[in-house]
Amino acid sequence: MQMKLKRYLIYFLSILILVLSSCGKKSVTEETSETEKDTTEIITTGQTTTEEPTTEEPKEENPIDFKSYWEIDKNVYAYIEIPETRIAEPILQSDDEQPEDYYLEHNLDGSTGYPGCIYTQRLNSKDFNDYNTIIYGHNMKNGDGFRDLHMFSDKEFFDNNKYVYIYTPDELLTYEIFAAYEFTDDHILYAYDFSTKKGYQEYIDMLKNYGSGYFRDVEKLTTDDRIITLSTCTSIDIKRYLVQAKLVDKKELLLR
Repeated sequence: MQMKLKRYLIYFLSILILVLSSCGKKSVTEETSETEKDTTEIITTGQTTTEEPTTEEPKEENPIDFKSYWEIDKNVYAYIEIPETRIAEPILQSDDEQPEDYYLEHNLDGSTGYPGCIYTQRLNSKDFNDYNTIIYGHNMKNGDGFRDLHMFSDKEFFDNNKYVYIYTPDELLTYEIFAAYEFTDDHILYAYDFSTKKGYQEYIDMLKNYGSGYFRDVEKLTTDDRIITLSTCTSIDIKRYLVQAKLVDKKELLLR
């Protein structure tokens, strides 16, 4: 009898231990189910660690058909427009096999003579990053070239027309006009040392103290500015008429 009771007791204790040891444990199926539940909650609530890809605004197409110009003359590298004038022409620069001022008396189609082209000398780079880029054009009576620069000698026109636009194959450069005046026929890039900030500052100081002509905010010019000087002839051989502007904006464009 005691022996039988002892067996029952041992059996009962064994069952009790098994039950207690299984309490608090989750089955593999339950753990998997809860993991899937957590994952589902993260997805449905948008709590992911992956950031949404950002998209850049598409570039505007360049309105200037440089490829067509290049078929005529590979030395076209920019295009200039001045609103309210007839100035809307390509800018060229001679190559190493041509004279520095080749385009003074050569036209876009290769012919010799006037009106020539709007051009820069090789003293200037073609990226418009120089302190002062000098752009030349003839003063043609029929309005070709830079004839209409002389419109800025009228105070009202100068006050109401402030911008020059230069297109390159991949950019639109916006310049704000700050000066229009007669100057000597001195070669500016030789007369001043634009290879240093000191030389550039001396030129800026000269402009700030120049006597005649029209000026706008010239006192704000610093050596951080990049300027263009548009140069054309006057009725006096030893004089040039200059319109100057500083770079105020750049915009990337897509070559058409």
